Amino acid sequence: MNLAERSNGLLEYIPGAKPVSYQYTNGQPLDGFSQNVKDSIKEYAESAQSEVEKGHNFLQWVLTRVFEATEDDATDAIIDGANDLGIDAYLPVDFSEDKIYLFQSKYGTSHSIEAIAKFKEDVKKLQGRDISKMRPELAHLVTKIQEKNLKIECIYVTDQKLEDENFDAVEIYDVDVIIQKLWDRIKKPAAGKKAPIKLETKLRYQNTLLGILKLRELTNFVTKNKDYVFESNIRQWMQFKTTVNKGLRETLQEVPHKFFYYNNGITIVVSDFEELEDNSIMLHSPQIVNGAQTSNSVLDHARRTHNLDGSITVTIIKAADELDQNNITKYRNSQNAVRGKDLVSLMDFHKSLKSQMENIHYFYEIQGGSFDTKTKSHQSEFVGDAIYNKYLPDNHKKVIVAKDAIQAFVAGIEQRPTEAYSSPAQFLPRGSKYDEVFNEKLNDDYRLLLYPYCVKEYAKKNLNYGKKGGHKTKRYATLFFVAVYFKILHEKILFTKDDFKEDISKLEPVFKSVKLNQRILKLTDTIATKFLEDTVVDDEMTAANTYHNFFSHHVWQDSMVRVIEKKIKQEEEEIISIQKVVQDLF
Repeated sequence: MNLAERSNGLLEYIPGAKPVSYQYTNGQPLDGFSQNVKDSIKEYAESAQSEVEKGHNFLQWVLTRVFEATEDDATDAIIDGANDLGIDAYLPVDFSEDKIYLFQSKYGTSHSIEAIAKFKEDVKKLQGRDISKMRPELAHLVTKIQEKNLKIECIYVTDQKLEDENFDAVEIYDVDVIIQKLWDRIKKPAAGKKAPIKLETKLRYQNTLLGILKLRELTNFVTKNKDYVFESNIRQWMQFKTTVNKGLRETLQEVPHKFFYYNNGITIVVSDFEELEDNSIMLHSPQIVNGAQTSNSVLDHARRTHNLDGSITVTIIKAADELDQNNITKYRNSQNAVRGKDLVSLMDFHKSLKSQMENIHYFYEIQGGSFDTKTKSHQSEFVGDAIYNKYLPDNHKKVIVAKDAIQAFVAGIEQRPTEAYSSPAQFLPRGSKYDEVFNEKLNDDYRLLLYPYCVKEYAKKNLNYGKKGGHKTKRYATLFFVAVYFKILHEKILFTKDDFKEDISKLEPVFKSVKLNQRILKLTDTIATKFLEDTVVDDEMTAANTYHNFFSHHVWQDSMVRVIEKKIKQEEEEIISIQKVVQDLF
């Protein structure tokens, strides 16, 4: 794959988590995020054929990801080569700013403290050199610096880790700084963004503006800034599935002039705001922290009809810092029982998973419908992973809906298939059992959700489970299948003493050995089928009245688990055979 073919979207490199509840206050990158960035750098750089090309690839990665240059601009920016006078790249390439960033890049073992000192001296000497003896692109660079009297900023980038050392006149981007820069940007996607909004009337109180906003103006604001304006709102998951949202829709359709009276309004947190003429406000880093449902309801209605009458109250608050914004978000949502841990987990843990999924070309859909807001060209970038795709239906869009993945995770990794089946909502961010699962003990690792999801999809695709399978009991047994699969893998094949949450990487060799895993999946189907045909199980189904009730409450109780273990025992010969193959993988 050449450089031009690679995606340059920042969200490929989001990642991470350590104890989720401990890290959000100081903005430290989560573990999964950090490792994701390091893996991405290595993959990007190591695809080269020579050490020189590796260095070029690394620099291209930094320019496109950290400094957000386009692929073409990054290619034009790199001037590394013979007689480069110590300058590997520069930005901006069109000299559109009053300053110029000069880069020196060192990948792998080429980094040294001496290289930083030399870079500093080379830049000092740059403008005093004879332009006629320079390579054309360097001569052009020096000429523009002189003509425009550009301020020079020197940036040294490396994938290595530097100790805390100060270098005058040189800004150091080691691997830790690179990770932190990307994490800060992902945590604060609105940073550096400005957006105007016009109020009908307004009242200023300290660092707050209270105003009346026409619904049409709200629609325009959301449409133009939808890529970042909802990032901090933790109730994005809900869409039109609550009576509140249905009520919003009905009001907009039937009595839009009453919308102002029936709705609590929206809250926008900003880093700053400017009051302009005609009640126009320039918002700096705007985030809708309360009112996502309202905003999306209005936006949905606007798509359906051009009759968008009505107004709404808006509160614009200037937040002092990230902690202040988090508190505003939390307490402004408190009437809907959103807890602080939910906020942290959604903002950090699931963003980390989203990044990691995108790094292997899957779209992790946290906010329902967010994939559909992407352009067709952007959607086409999500092609999935060649190996993991083998578990998915051929027509799969490579969109992994968070709700579905969480449900499979609870059934398989948590071994709670009845709860996952009967009430999946309780494990979502506002659910009563969300904190039991998504807490400080859970490391952020996309495989925790991806692998159970793959098992679930494979069962539906190839083994007659789910609604399209047609089997009278397997139709309800997909999550039960996922639970049995991980029970077999955990207890009979890998003999893991700790649960998979402790070290999900143990499963990777199995999932990447597709033919081997297909044997395990087929074995699971054999065991699950025999279980479903057992007379003891049939009696329990009868007692449960319906299949739905059986799989919601009965299938994982002690008496049924004993039947499962009996069926597993009957397949001991195949299990031993699989064990031997798996041992060779490790």
